Amino acid sequence: MKTPFALAALCALSACVSVLPEQKAPEALFRFGMIEERYALEASVSVREPEASRVFAGRLIAAEGEDGGLRYLNGVQWTDNATRMLQLALIDSLGGAGGDVAYASETGAPADFELAWRISDFTLIGDKARCRLEATLMSGRGRSVVAQTDILTDAVIVDDSNASRAKALTDAGLACVSEVASFVAEKAKTESSTRLAK
Repeated sequence: MKTPFALAALCALSACVSVLPEQKAPEALFRFGMIEERYALEASVSVREPEASRVFAGRLIAAEGEDGGLRYLNGVQWTDNATRMLQLALIDSLGGAGGDVAYASETGAPADFELAWRISDFTLIGDKARCRLEATLMSGRGRSVVAQTDILTDAVIVDDSNASRAKALTDAGLACVSEVASFVAEKAKTESSTRLAK
C-alpha cells in the first residue's frame, strides 16, 4: 500500500518543481575594477564593510520609478555584493609607507583609526545614478569619533540601455569612494599630527 502513495507523492513533487521559472543568467556583470592608490595615508585604518539596506547591499541594481517605487534592472548585476565592492575599492584607494595602510576590519588587526560608513542611497533615478553615504572616522583604541562627513555624488546615464545605467552607477559609486578616501586620508593625517604635537 505504501508504494503507490510514495510514487504518487514523487510525481506530485516533480510536477511542482517543473513549473518553477528558471533563473536567467545576467547578460552583463559589472564591477569597480582595479583602483590605483590615490590618497596617501600617514596612519593605519581599518575599513568596515558599509552598512546598507538589502536593496542597495546585494548584487542586484535598483532603479527608482516615477511613482517612487524601486525595481531591479533586468539583465545586469554586480560581480559581488555592492557593499563589499565599495569596501575593497576604498581600501585600494588608500595606501602609505610601512604600516600606514588600509585593510578590511574583518582581519581583526589593530589600527590607528577605524572607518564606519552607511550607504543611504545607491540607485538610478531618471537620467542619473546617485550614491549617498555617511562616513565616520573613529580612533582605533577608544573608538571615539574623530570626524564625520556626508557625501552625495551622481553620474549621468548616457542612453536607455541597462548596461549604460549600470555603468553610470559604477561611476557614481567610484566618485563616492574617492571622496571618502580623501576624507579619511586628510582627517587621519590631521588627527595624527595633533596627537604627536601633544
